[in-house]
Amino acid sequence: MRPLSQACLAFGLLIVTPLAVAEDFGVANWGQSAMAVRDLEQRPNLTPLTERDYLVYEASLPGINRTRLVYQFEDGRLETGRFIFSVAPGSPTSAWLDQFETVRALITQQYGEPAQQQVLQPAGSANNPPDNWSDALERDALILKTQWRTDQTLITQQLAWNGSRPHHQIIYLPVDGVDLSDSGARPF
Repeated sequence: MRPLSQACLAFGLLIVTPLAVAEDFGVANWGQSAMAVRDLEQRPNLTPLTERDYLVYEASLPGINRTRLVYQFEDGRLETGRFIFSVAPGSPTSAWLDQFETVRALITQQYGEPAQQQVLQPAGSANNPPDNWSDALERDALILKTQWRTDQTLITQQLAWNGSRPHHQIIYLPVDGVDLSDSGARPF
């Protein structure tokens, strides 16, 4: 294989690997125990020592300042997965919007076109997207939401305002028993 081809292949693997390691979520399958996930996961573990309901790992995506991978457990079984993203400190709100689009493109490469894309605005707002998305996000007048579905998993990417800053995450839920009509509609 030529050096340029090898570099392109390596770059392609870097782009999709963190989101695509994929069993049902990360390196795990729905219902696995925290111990089983811990044994499988190879990324740096950031979980507080006494925590039993979730595991946090450092992940990386090209062009994303910081990514956290969170496995959440209920009754000792993996029930939810999340990627939580951050931009560089001091970045403008527009950087969050750019990051949202970058991640959406990566997920679309992996899973195909989204099943649903929404621009959620407060009741009474015009149904037109705002002229300035950054300002609307900062006023807590905008939530961006995109969903994909696999045979086993509902994937919801969201960008919303949380307190004093944007919050960008992807939520992975098992499809079994999930009402897909409203899944992930709550931003946090």
